[in-house]
Amino acid sequence: MIRTENLRKIYQMGNVEVRALDGVDIHIEKGEFVGIMGPSGSGKSTLLHMLGLLDIPTSGRIFIDGTETGRLTDYQKTMFRLYKLGYVFQDYALVPELTVMENVALPAMLRADRTESQYRADTVEILGKIGLCDRRGHLQGELSGGQQQRVAIARAIVNKPDILFADEPCANLDTENSRMVLNLFHEINEQMQQTIVMVSHEDWHKEYFHRIIRLRDGKIVDGGG
Repeated sequence: MIRTENLRKIYQMGNVEVRALDGVDIHIEKGEFVGIMGPSGSGKSTLLHMLGLLDIPTSGRIFIDGTETGRLTDYQKTMFRLYKLGYVFQDYALVPELTVMENVALPAMLRADRTESQYRADTVEILGKIGLCDRRGHLQGELSGGQQQRVAIARAIVNKPDILFADEPCANLDTENSRMVLNLFHEINEQMQQTIVMVSHEDWHKEYFHRIIRLRDGKIVDGGG
């Protein structure tokens, strides 16, 4: 499903060369729920952004479902993200002027293969799965942090992506809401065979992961696959 070869990301900070990723080789199978863990500055989010085609590696190759993503044009990458990938971020990234229903439906509306009746039906179905059908007419400001993150997850999976990427999705949540989000990820993974790659710094989150990829100083120290 996901494979990298000698992945590197180097930033130039004045005269200093920062190796955010330094020769990373990983392999993630379809249906796995994988955690990316490591100390602050180890390259966790950088790796996730590379895998999710949100940033470009300095060198190395990324293969997703057999496609070498570095060979795609910018337009092809945009379409690849829209049709195959979903994203959940720690700051929710909802559109405050839109209702819950509209926020969740947004990615599905952009797809040429979905009619209005289809994406509305898909949106209602996903809202039912996360228990927020009764809040579908509400705005972001009328929701708790936990509810906002559940809406963000619903938006990420409304297109039924092959892979769901989550960058510290529980960072702004208390333990109760964090567990609610992780239980939802577990259900999605089990019921939909959803491949999930999640960055986390909380040790107790590892009970949810099938496998952990550990990074330190931009290198894999354990679990690359």
